[in-house]
Amino acid sequence: MPERPVNRLSVLGRAAALPPPEVDANHYVADLVRREIRLGLLPAGSALPSERELAETLGVGRTPVQLAFRQLRSEGLIEQRRGRNGGAFVLGASEDEPRFHDVIAEAVRNRDEIRLAMEYRCLVEPAAARLASERRTAAELETLRAAHESLRQAEDDPSFMRDDAVFHLTLAAVTANPFLIRGIEDSRQCCHPALALLPEGGTFHEATISEHHEILAAVESGEPEAAERAMKVHVERSMWSVQKLLTALTKRRRPAAP
Repeated sequence: MPERPVNRLSVLGRAAALPPPEVDANHYVADLVRREIRLGLLPAGSALPSERELAETLGVGRTPVQLAFRQLRSEGLIEQRRGRNGGAFVLGASEDEPRFHDVIAEAVRNRDEIRLAMEYRCLVEPAAARLASERRTAAELETLRAAHESLRQAEDDPSFMRDDAVFHLTLAAVTANPFLIRGIEDSRQCCHPALALLPEGGTFHEATISEHHEILAAVESGEPEAAERAMKVHVERSMWSVQKLLTALTKRRRPAAP
């Protein structure tokens, strides 16, 4: 009996931490699978994990996985086959992959530098948020609120990425420390190729908005420890996603051994 094909390059289930409680789990699962297909990490014919396996890996119930698969079927991204070797399989080729070819190549080429930049962000940005909560002025709070509202109202992924960056850079500017500002700007620019490959819309955007809200609330109320903690959660989630994405992309592009 032929073995059911297994995709060994997928980062499903380890691409990001669990979603915040207010995020729909089925949308979260659908976003993860959609990203894998969009980046070509799950090519046509690839088998997805079973509903039970995926639910256990992600720490969600089977119902959210079933609803996610139903949504992906309606989008024409997967099909479900019956029988002994049945399951969920990817349909067709990813039309988006050529569009991301150069970005993927850049992310893989600079993966070590990107990892270091993300590490820098995890160390520095929580401290910057703490400092910002101590130094912010009324005018600066208005600017930060406007940046967050612009993020919430973003209508497409490029706008969301721009507004996400503006929020972080605005927060850095509140510290009034040119070294922090320059370092955060440089690290953000270095990470851009990898951040651009993370899922568009859906639960990943919802999680970012939720985490930014927590950071903003702590800065507004002048709570340094809460601001530092909220930023730490946010950048560590981002780092986890980027690390798993880079690992999967690197494996995919590594030449097979002769």
